[in-house]
Order: sequence, then C-alpha cells, then structure tokens
Amino acid sequence: MNPEILQMSGPILSVEVSIPSALASALTKENKPTPSPTGGWALIDTGATRSCVDDDVIRKLGVNPIGAGEVHNSGGKQSVNLFPAHFRFPGAPLPEIEFTSAIGVSISAQKVNNQPIIALLGRDILKNCVFIYNGTLGMYTLSI
Repeated sequence: MNPEILQMSGPILSVEVSIPSALASALTKENKPTPSPTGGWALIDTGATRSCVDDDVIRKLGVNPIGAGEVHNSGGKQSVNLFPAHFRFPGAPLPEIEFTSAIGVSISAQKVNNQPIIALLGRDILKNCVFIYNGTLGMYTLSI
C-alpha cells in the first residue's frame, strides 16, 4: 500500500451493519420482512473506548435505541443513544460481531472512495485482537 493513502483513509475494512439476531428472529417468527444490511466502511479507532454505529444507518434498519449514555470527545461531553447491532466483515477473515449496545454516532458523512464510514471498531473489540499499524509501509494487520 501507499503510506499517504493509509494516512488519509485510516485503517478501514468493509462492513455490513444489520439488525441484531434477536430482532431478526422475532421478525421471522412474525412473518415480517427482515431489512437488508447496509454496507460501508468500518474504521479501526484506537481512541474509541467502545465500538460505534452510525445513528442514521441503524435507525433506517428499524432498530430503536435501547438506552442512552455519554461519550467524551474533543468537543467535550456528549449524550448518545445505544443500539443493538450486528456487524459482518465481507472479504475479511473476521468473525461476525453481535453488539448488545453499540454507541450511536453521526459518522456517515465521512467517506472513503465515495463509500461512507458507518462503524467504528473500538477498544472493546481490539482488546481481543492483535492490531499492527505500519505507517512506513502503508499497511495494517488485524487478527483475532
């Protein structure tokens, strides 16, 4: 890879965000359609304590917030919604992740190659991984 490209895009991987498995099962039992997953990028974010999902993306899938919380970022303290969500990583040898509560944030306006960033993988996931960021070579490695 190119170091400048990695610097500009960050460590990203393809992700599909979908409704949580429990909601999918409930819809199936009621003979209701299950919404299709939404695709985009997941940014590996070592600064995020917890993983996040784009608030608009998860709401458009019909998932309601299950609670509220607070995050602290460069702008100070901010109230956020918490959502159950399911992440799948097409083309990557990573397992699917079922979140009982991911933080809802507004990030889809950030795009890489005209595809939105719709999720952040935080330290709640990274604590189970080996993550190597090699800026000199313009590449990263993530393994579980």
